[in-house]
Amino acid sequence: MSVLRRKFIWLISIAVILIIAVYGVYQATHGNQIYEITQTAQDISVVKPKVQNAVITHHYIGQVEAINQTDIVPYISGYVTEIAVHGGKQVKKGDVLAVLKQDDYIAKLAAADAELFALKTDFLNSKIKYERMKNSGEDVYSPQELDDAKSAFLASAGNLEQARANLLTAQINFDYTYLKAPFDGVLGNIAVSLGDYVSPQSRNLMELVQYNPIRVVFSVTDKEFLNHFDKKDDKNLVVKVQLANGDILPQNGEIQYTANVIDKNTNSLAVYAEFTNPDNRLIPNAYVQVLLERKYENVVLIDKSLLIMTTDGNYVHTVLNGILNMHKLHIYGEENNYIVAENNFADDEYIVKETVENAILGERVPYKIIENAEQ
Repeated sequence: MSVLRRKFIWLISIAVILIIAVYGVYQATHGNQIYEITQTAQDISVVKPKVQNAVITHHYIGQVEAINQTDIVPYISGYVTEIAVHGGKQVKKGDVLAVLKQDDYIAKLAAADAELFALKTDFLNSKIKYERMKNSGEDVYSPQELDDAKSAFLASAGNLEQARANLLTAQINFDYTYLKAPFDGVLGNIAVSLGDYVSPQSRNLMELVQYNPIRVVFSVTDKEFLNHFDKKDDKNLVVKVQLANGDILPQNGEIQYTANVIDKNTNSLAVYAEFTNPDNRLIPNAYVQVLLERKYENVVLIDKSLLIMTTDGNYVHTVLNGILNMHKLHIYGEENNYIVAENNFADDEYIVKETVENAILGERVPYKIIENAEQ
């Protein structure tokens, strides 16, 4: 064997010895640390259920309806002599909208008043005559004369009442010459001109729509009805509307009533909510988004990714007394990326924050508690 070959074998041997030595030192200094990391990675991350209050918002499509909406038509016939308003005007109950020609009605009112005055005089005379004859006794007047006086008195009393009714009728007809607003509202187009002859059979002269308060109608399923509207004076339920431009109406609504039957075609129930509308931002026939907000107290928010859905219900994995379990949830709804569930957890029960195998359910597992973690 040559000297060069012996030197090469000698160098290879030294290199192997050095590698074995370095590996031994590494094992001596890092072996325990590797074992500890492996053990820590097997621990299941858990978090204590955080009990808090939550608001769940349900969204529905609603349509705005006027509580009162009417077409203005006259009760009597006549020529239009005055139009006191214009289209789009906001009016109050009792405001004069238009006036019909009053001459004939003023004359009839005056005639009825004069008739009443005359019949009052006739009534007083017949009354005085009858009472005087009655008080004079039968020695002065015969029974027939007393009966005739009594009949005349009663007839004058009847005529007087008829005259009062005629005057009232004349006054009512005169008042009908003023077309007045039956409620507060906003007028539409004025479809009548000065000088037009109108009657109760005429076309609608103008339309009046009430804006404040106003109603929003939306539909819910029978299940949603039982969840949200089966309680009287529910303080945890708030009704809002979002307008077409995205604004939320500042005024909250109040549920007035629901339909008395479920629509068989849609399996839904109409709900009627009333809103104050001082700025007329809710317009009849417009579509809005109804935001039904319900407040829940002392509930637990759980990340949706942790939810386990089965045919038997909804669950999450939990650790209780070191044992891995399947915990059944009573879910109220969703808010953002969280499930809002009833707080039916034990005091020392923890929610598992990662995916685990069902094969180890019921077994004792190592776990580590994460403080201040999102659930």
